Amino acid sequence: MTPLRLTGWLGLLASFLVGLAEFWLHFSPEGGLEDLTAYLYFNDISETRLSWGHFLAVLAAPLYLFGYWFLSRHLEPAHKLASKVFFCIGAYAFIIATAWIGQRYFIGTTVHAISDGANISPLLLKFSEHNEPFVNVLRAALPVLSIIWIWLILTGKTSFPKWMAIFSPAVLLTTIFALYFAGTMIGLYLFPIAMNAAHFILFALALWTTRKA
Repeated sequence: MTPLRLTGWLGLLASFLVGLAEFWLHFSPEGGLEDLTAYLYFNDISETRLSWGHFLAVLAAPLYLFGYWFLSRHLEPAHKLASKVFFCIGAYAFIIATAWIGQRYFIGTTVHAISDGANISPLLLKFSEHNEPFVNVLRAALPVLSIIWIWLILTGKTSFPKWMAIFSPAVLLTTIFALYFAGTMIGLYLFPIAMNAAHFILFALALWTTRKA
């Protein structure tokens, strides 16, 4: 276990723990996560789940930076500057995403209060307007990260085999979204943790393909 491989395992751990936390925060058997106005799916999520998911997500999310450092170091032989850009974009995006997920508890409890009769819908709207833009930073970063990922791996000079190019973050995330909107059962369970599920696959494959590097 070298220090570099340890960073890869920490990235894998981040994707698992934040995925578990986000499942507690967001999963509803009725779906509906695409609702970004009323957030009615939060009515299916208990206060206990919201609380546990909140603390676990915020505490585990910074570990993603280690995972992106691991990926960038294995991309480095192909292009040193591009690999550093890859790390910086990934690190910045996940720092912003931590701010996003850290506010989900407050949105969820506000939805509960509205369901109980509190007249605070305008407050929920303000929360939403100041929360949702953060996750869009991460979503916007993924295509850029994926372009760099595919370009560097296809050069054949990284530590990864060329077939790893297809497992870019954007491709994995799009696949999970497609499974959800196609109405599949696996899509229903993966959609609430789509970003983390995509990165769990990415980090796991990265660790496996570089085990002898």
